[in-house]
Amino acid sequence: MMLFELKVALRFLREGRGQTVFILMGIAVGVAVQVFLNTLITGLQADLINQTVGSSPHVWIQGESEFDSETKLLEWESIMEIVDQREDIVAISPLVESNGFIVTTSEAVPVQIKGVKLEQADAIYKIINRLDVQTRELSGNQVLIGKGIADKYAIAREQSIRLSLPNGVVQNYSVAGIFDLGNEGSNATWVLLDLNQAQKIVGLGNRVSKIEMQIQEIFDAQVIDEDLEQRLANVEVGNWIDSNRSLLTALQSQSSSSIMIQVFVLLAITLGIASVLAVSVVQKSKQLGILKAMGTKNKHASRIFLLEGAILGFLGAILGAGLGIALVYGFLFGTSIETGTPLFALTVEYKSLIVIIVIAIVASTLAAAIPARKTARLNAVEVIRNG
Repeated sequence: MMLFELKVALRFLREGRGQTVFILMGIAVGVAVQVFLNTLITGLQADLINQTVGSSPHVWIQGESEFDSETKLLEWESIMEIVDQREDIVAISPLVESNGFIVTTSEAVPVQIKGVKLEQADAIYKIINRLDVQTRELSGNQVLIGKGIADKYAIAREQSIRLSLPNGVVQNYSVAGIFDLGNEGSNATWVLLDLNQAQKIVGLGNRVSKIEMQIQEIFDAQVIDEDLEQRLANVEVGNWIDSNRSLLTALQSQSSSSIMIQVFVLLAITLGIASVLAVSVVQKSKQLGILKAMGTKNKHASRIFLLEGAILGFLGAILGAGLGIALVYGFLFGTSIETGTPLFALTVEYKSLIVIIVIAIVASTLAAAIPARKTARLNAVEVIRNG
């Protein structure tokens, strides 16, 4: 019997070609908007997150009080061994940090002194590929400085600079390279030197200021933070989410706005299909009356319109998915015309694409439920008599 209903549904769709095409276009446009909007918002958020925390620590461990030097991390190597066993940690780096000054002939320039193991710090800050020279380690008397410092104070590579610290230590270093991290603040203030050298001049002995980490799933930062707090004694654990509440609120607002728009688009599609199919019931009432007079039961007549809705939903969703993907590539092409690089990367997530297609098919089928019920209430004798 299902084959008979399918044949009738396809015949009705062919007879009303104009209506069928308009419904398909409506569904296709709606699905295309959902695919494009979903991909755009996801890409925008990923780009925003990458720019904000992509090259910075997601979770960090420090002593209980930054004002008490005795609580700096003494057993940091043991802590790193413990933390490094976690599969959700992708990069880990010890850090010694202090304020200081670059002393020139005319002024003392405030800077942030950061002692690092260059290759470990590179896993977080992506430094090595942003240097003006190829190097993977720092010796005792070498430092790396930001492009902002180099440009503003005319400091060149291999030039000697004098660092002064609040504890009275004053020492000369050779500039081994100049980095551009793409962050104005970092470029204008950071001076990187070897971890052991930094421990010596800052006066931390074998201690470090922090252990910084990047994690696999950045939105798991708070969970990892709590887990480390429970496992490690006498330390404080911080994470990027708690330090960037406003960013997280903005991302959540973007997601909420995207979902609201997609819900209203889906609602408009559903109402459009329901209204067109309701008109179709009136137009096909004579044929339906004849089918009922020939013995077609109400549930089978109703199923004809449910099948129409499902077929329209499936074809419209497939067309819309293709159109949505074309819009995404059109956006990438359009924004890369002047610079050769898209404004930001967009990737169509096929898992989301399948979800949108399934929702569109289900909504289209449900939209046909109202006209299907109307079909069941048709009186065959009256319909044939009234023509």
